[in-house]
Amino acid sequence: MSWMDSWSRPSKHQATPPPQYLLPGCESTPYCHSCGRVIGARKSHASPNSTATPVKYCSTKCRNKKPGKVDREIEDAFVTLLDGSAATVLQSINKGSKKEKGDSRILVPCVAAETLMFGDRHDPEKVFGRKKNRARRGAPNEAVWKSVDMEDRPEPEALGDYEVVDGDMVARMSIRSGTRIRPPQEVSEVNGGVGGEKEKAERIEETDGMLQRRREGQQRANEREMVRCAARRGVAFGFVINKDSEGDNPEERRKCEAVMLGKVVESSFAKGDWSIRWRE
Repeated sequence: MSWMDSWSRPSKHQATPPPQYLLPGCESTPYCHSCGRVIGARKSHASPNSTATPVKYCSTKCRNKKPGKVDREIEDAFVTLLDGSAATVLQSINKGSKKEKGDSRILVPCVAAETLMFGDRHDPEKVFGRKKNRARRGAPNEAVWKSVDMEDRPEPEALGDYEVVDGDMVARMSIRSGTRIRPPQEVSEVNGGVGGEKEKAERIEETDGMLQRRREGQQRANEREMVRCAARRGVAFGFVINKDSEGDNPEERRKCEAVMLGKVVESSFAKGDWSIRWRE
């Protein structure tokens, strides 16, 4: 009985487990041919004919979404980066990182293949999303920085310029009146996402610009997952390195290993910006 039978994945603060091929008795662990993740024992033994026809996919979604032309191009991009043919892309991605002493293998982050395939993702004018340059949410703070002794002094001339709106009072009055509608986001001191799903009266209509940004974000997320699935397939099954060979010579594959924070880990549970390199 392997550790895969008792739990699905490590917790948030738990160390990522080592790869299956390094554990005794787990060399023949089945992997999904679509996403490259480990197929659990319950899934692989679910069918009575599992010994005759081994399970190739971990879910119905992976079975219906098999690797296509773009996925093969991503695998070719990984081979190009692993062989050092696209050194300029790696230099821009690995800027400031130290190379491991005594190891001549090239460490290729998943971001490098994503940049080579779909272009650079960095947009300095982006003010939405989860990056550091996103727009400020919540009530705007118009006050200027003041020291402790300056805050105690009243400013009568500034108080008459605008009327201060108390978001807590607006929320209390809305509940008392029975409407139970949260104040607008520019008035409230609480993020709009707090408190569960918004009611119909609180929701905003999606504009064309918001719809376009949402679709672009979903496309970037799908492309990011395609790159990581290709990296996991390279760890589990290897990449084709003699695609141009002709004749009766079968295709030759070379496997990789997943590296996260300087350690070789199981690619099924690698998270963040992890990398791959040729396996020794």
